[in-house]
Amino acid sequence: MKNQSFAFKCSGISMAFLLLFCGAEAQFSGVLGKAKDKLEQKARNAVDKGLEGASPSAESTTTSEETGKKRISMSGGFDFKAGDSVLFKSNFDKFATGALPNNWKTNGSGQLVKSGDIAGTWLELQNGATYKLNRNYKLPVQFTIEFDLLTSCDKIGDINPVTFGFANNNSVSEFNEGDIAHTQLEFYNRDKISSFAGPVNKSSYTNFDLSVFANAARHIAIAVDGEQMKVYIDKTKVLDSKMFRENAAKYFFISAPMHTDNDAKVYFSNVVIAK
Repeated sequence: MKNQSFAFKCSGISMAFLLLFCGAEAQFSGVLGKAKDKLEQKARNAVDKGLEGASPSAESTTTSEETGKKRISMSGGFDFKAGDSVLFKSNFDKFATGALPNNWKTNGSGQLVKSGDIAGTWLELQNGATYKLNRNYKLPVQFTIEFDLLTSCDKIGDINPVTFGFANNNSVSEFNEGDIAHTQLEFYNRDKISSFAGPVNKSSYTNFDLSVFANAARHIAIAVDGEQMKVYIDKTKVLDSKMFRENAAKYFFISAPMHTDNDAKVYFSNVVIAK
């Protein structure tokens, strides 16, 4: 009986030591695991830091999504240069409002208007009307044309295209009479500009946010050098292409939309032609 009691006590002591050892081993393993995790994290941080300081390779600069870096931007500058010798200025401020200025002609109608919201005198374009200079003057080989275009609308999509360009005659017997090369602001599409030149079978399409024209004046510039035609909106080039045959006669025109919604209006002003 005495020997059984001693054996039981020894067994209890052994079990206690075993539990203590297992607990210590588990605690020690946990400490080792945490130390291992910290070492691995430090290693990863060191690698990341090294990569950040390294020179970018072709693969590391493919897209901004992959690198997280700012996307590279480019600028070609603004290469438009107005002609030195002025051939024509609209001078709408010299004419009475409510009438079509006598230096312009049209197949429809038009009137000069003013606004308390924007400076200057503007020619309000009548839907379906084309406008040309009243003077029968063929433009030279090299010249520039600048003008401001303005709309009044609830939204830019309420306006059908506004077209400007060049005709082979100075008649206004029909809408877009004699058109040989033009650029069209497709306001109803909101972000499309198209250019077309029938005699040289040329068509061009450009994406451009036309909402900037809504209730604001924008500057349009055209540069023609022989057969080449460039068009700019503010300082953005939207056309640079061969649009004419050699020695083609050129007469400037601008055409109002065929249709507008919600009483939207289009105006232009500050026309300057120079060589």
